[in-house]
Amino acid sequence: MKPRLISILVANLFVGAAPVLAADGGTEWSGSVSVGGQYVNDNARDSSKLKEYRDLDSGVLGGLEVRGRGDRYYLNGYGENIGRDDQYLDLRGGLYGTFKYRLYVDELRHNFGSGPGARSPYSGIGTSTLTATFPNANPATWNSFDHSYRRRDWGGTAEWQTASPWYIRGEANEVTRKGINVFAGAQGTSPGNGFVDLPSPIDYTTRNYTAEAGYAGTSGHVAVNFLHSKFSNGNDVLRWSNGFFGGLDTTILPPDNELNRISVNGNLRRLPGASTLAGRVTYSKLTNDVVMQQNMLSTGGTFPATVPNNSTFHGNLKNTTAAISLTSHPLDKLDTRLYYNYAKEDNDSTRMTFTPAVGSGLLAGTTNPLANCANVAGANVCVPELFHYRKHNVGAEAGYKFDRANKFSAGLDYYDMKRERIDFHGNEDTKVFVEWKNSSFDVLTSRIKYQYMQRRSQYVANEAAVAANPIDAYVRRFDLANVDQNLVKLVIDATPMPFVDLGFEAIYKNNDYKDTILGRTEDERQEYYASVSFGDPKSFRVLIFGDVEFVQFDSYHRVGTGNPDPAAPPTATTYNWSAKNKDRAWQAGLGADWVAMPRLTLKSSLVYAKTRGTTDFSVQPGGPTTTFLPIRNFDNTRRTALNLRAVYNYSKQWEFTGGYAYEKYRYSDIGYDNTLYVTGTTTSAGSVTGQFSFQPYTANIFYVVAKYKF
Repeated sequence: MKPRLISILVANLFVGAAPVLAADGGTEWSGSVSVGGQYVNDNARDSSKLKEYRDLDSGVLGGLEVRGRGDRYYLNGYGENIGRDDQYLDLRGGLYGTFKYRLYVDELRHNFGSGPGARSPYSGIGTSTLTATFPNANPATWNSFDHSYRRRDWGGTAEWQTASPWYIRGEANEVTRKGINVFAGAQGTSPGNGFVDLPSPIDYTTRNYTAEAGYAGTSGHVAVNFLHSKFSNGNDVLRWSNGFFGGLDTTILPPDNELNRISVNGNLRRLPGASTLAGRVTYSKLTNDVVMQQNMLSTGGTFPATVPNNSTFHGNLKNTTAAISLTSHPLDKLDTRLYYNYAKEDNDSTRMTFTPAVGSGLLAGTTNPLANCANVAGANVCVPELFHYRKHNVGAEAGYKFDRANKFSAGLDYYDMKRERIDFHGNEDTKVFVEWKNSSFDVLTSRIKYQYMQRRSQYVANEAAVAANPIDAYVRRFDLANVDQNLVKLVIDATPMPFVDLGFEAIYKNNDYKDTILGRTEDERQEYYASVSFGDPKSFRVLIFGDVEFVQFDSYHRVGTGNPDPAAPPTATTYNWSAKNKDRAWQAGLGADWVAMPRLTLKSSLVYAKTRGTTDFSVQPGGPTTTFLPIRNFDNTRRTALNLRAVYNYSKQWEFTGGYAYEKYRYSDIGYDNTLYVTGTTTSAGSVTGQFSFQPYTANIFYVVAKYKF
């Protein structure tokens, strides 16, 4: 169903609900209808950043709000940006105490690139086959395309309460995404070859159906819920011209799948100690069937057989979760919480292996042990490892009020996880926190929290991975590396006098990665926010705020094909090096509301934001003598936004709004500045679409809206 047809359908439902309410005695109607327009003038080579999530094309603006109240029936309707790319429509209604429903449409367009930010040497963009003749080093002859996708979520819910406290609820919705997304493909297998940006079609549809039955009483609640979700993709594969191999290469796109989940949740209230016991259990199964590619493009434009052990991959993931918590108030000054969470994923999918002929050019057909497992006469002895995990999480928290103005809280959280992974097979995280809240002064409240977290992981070296890349034996990836974390948070709110509010917040977090030889060794984050607001909202009020963030992470690395041990003496080609990355972000803003006249209100805001990213390098003494220059734009942004708006209440029925917005955005990044669409003149040259390279913009936006209230 097309988006605009859905809009008409929901609008008709608004109208169709009116006779039902009209037949209900004592019906009262209220609401509003808004009609206006906007004019946008932008100076941008690629306006996708300006319009990333907003429909800022010049045109008509529309909105509505409807409220109907009868003796038995009620209805609420709302719509904004009607007919535009980011429209939202919502209709809710029902029969008091018996039945209620909701219908909605929520649309969004996500823009990634346009104009010079969306060019490609490929033809057939929007289809599942991209063709091109290489080399093609002249971007002026390339094709332009719309690099965006439209997301639409539409559906409804219905709930019956005729046998209260028992109820039945049903829900159905469809989420579609249609458009173009860009990812990269390799022009050959050598790291010296280029890569090409591939504009791939998006034609995703997800349909969800939910049914729930439950009991909601004064002393407890229990519900059983079943979800069926089906994802489908209009394209199974993307075929594209590979300039190096000289044929149509194949990229597998997200496959269709189905999810079924059943859950039971509930709670018991009014237990001894003013306690509430809550729990939830879920079981889900995700399945799909994917036909294996029997042939793949290889050197010389040939298509050797992949020889899979099974013609179809059968995906089968089973997830089980359980959670239980007990919150209590055993003493007047004491509250507690105990909890436990469990999760497990079993992977019963097909263990796929491929045994292409030796010398076929396909990776599994190589005899190089550094690239793959041992291969004798085409017999690949690799055994795939199916990812699965199991985790336990248990914790306890308590808060005690020493008096009306002081409360002390503390907590302990323990997390244990086992997983199938090439480096870390498990980890244990222990977290403790203490917090003090103080409200001794009528005009001042404060809160300070300290948290310490310790992670200890089980590292097991994978022989095949270390054989292929010996340096990996010394690398500890920071997402699961041993770490000691310290975090402090301070919040202060003050009202020293009427109509004056002050706020301050500070956060400090430090991660010290223990036992890491190569990888991230430390990172630190500092955040500070302050705000001042003053004035009577009925006449004139001003808000001033500022925010600053500092982030730094340090890392240590080794490069080269010589001795992989970081403790080994360096050479000109094998040596250690370090990097220090810093990100700085500043934001300041000013807002003011002025009731200039009883019927006229003026609103304004000015926000300036800036980010700066840098990286400094240092090389181990004895390494190469080449100077490693720092990166000073990684990445840097500046954004200024000014908004001026006037609202005039002409009468009880009519309201007029007019406004002006100014936005200026500047972007600089070493990866995108001075973009070259193509890196050479050979068939294996890399090429990009220009995405993110031309996004700076300046925009002037004017709008007027007339609202009629009834």
